Amino acid sequence: MAASNFSGLRGISHRVFIVGLSVLVLVQLLVSLTVPRAYSSTSDDDPAFLVISIEKNDGKLLTSEVRKNDLESSLWTDEDSRLTGYEDENELKGPQAAARELILQPWASEQPSFFAELLRLTQFITTTEVNCSVVQDSDGNQSKHFPDHSDVLCIDHWKGKRGCVAYSFSLDGKDAAFLDTMLYAGCEIHRFDPSGRGGRDPAYIKNHRAWLDWRNPRSHSQAGLVGNIQHRLLDIMESLGHTMVDVLRMDLESAEWRILESWIKDGTLKRINQLILTIHLQWAGFEVGGNEEEVVRFWYSVLKAVRISGLQLVHSAHGPGHIVLRHKLANSHSSYTLSWIRTREQAR
Repeated sequence: MAASNFSGLRGISHRVFIVGLSVLVLVQLLVSLTVPRAYSSTSDDDPAFLVISIEKNDGKLLTSEVRKNDLESSLWTDEDSRLTGYEDENELKGPQAAARELILQPWASEQPSFFAELLRLTQFITTTEVNCSVVQDSDGNQSKHFPDHSDVLCIDHWKGKRGCVAYSFSLDGKDAAFLDTMLYAGCEIHRFDPSGRGGRDPAYIKNHRAWLDWRNPRSHSQAGLVGNIQHRLLDIMESLGHTMVDVLRMDLESAEWRILESWIKDGTLKRINQLILTIHLQWAGFEVGGNEEEVVRFWYSVLKAVRISGLQLVHSAHGPGHIVLRHKLANSHSSYTLSWIRTREQAR
């Protein structure tokens, strides 16, 4: 009797197992039909992500792994999150592809010396190379002599005439004389001042609340010039539709050294025909480091590279004060305004 009951239980268990197995197989089939698989439809061995290769303008490839289900959202979210970052200075595109590094000039003496470096620099920035026989001042007058200030236009090699473009980067209205000079010359004038103060008549002068930067923005997707945002000069020119600037004036309050260095690297200097530049020597400048003789050597190397680019010194005027890197020196000044010009022969 017991053996008969045991055989009956074994039969029931076997049937339950068969039915359960069938149900599991049916559920698996239903799941496979209704739930998207995490694998490629072309191969059962493909992983559950795609490798996306994005080709940049300079030919480099940016490769990233994105899960297939999150492809669109992940790709665009990652791109947007990089809009405010900065590229390495060597990652240049388009006309900047042939970038060069700043070449430090040899020491002025056998042993590095602050005074030897300063003497060489001072001689370089006070020795003009080009004679300007006709200049135009802020009153529209033309003469044969430079006035006390440097905001004048050298007519000898003037290429602007009709359709000229002038940029001014200055704070608190210090560029008033320059703006008047460019108005008399009939130029299209753009004034840049992030403070928004000292703006002139917008009917004649286009005012921008923007400033110069020497770093390379990760993205160029921001349209136009956005207030209080720093831009590289090439990006400003591109935004305004200019390939050349006939006259550029800048007083950057000690940021000029890194700005000039970046222009040397990306070739921007070649796009400027006349440059009126104020340099400041009271302290090293933004993001300029080293001991005193190294700093002055760097300054000289930057200005030497400006000369090598084809711009020649046509006028030099010193500002007030005699402090150079915390030294009070009777024969040196705290600032100089230098006027550089590219002659017709150099522009060929």
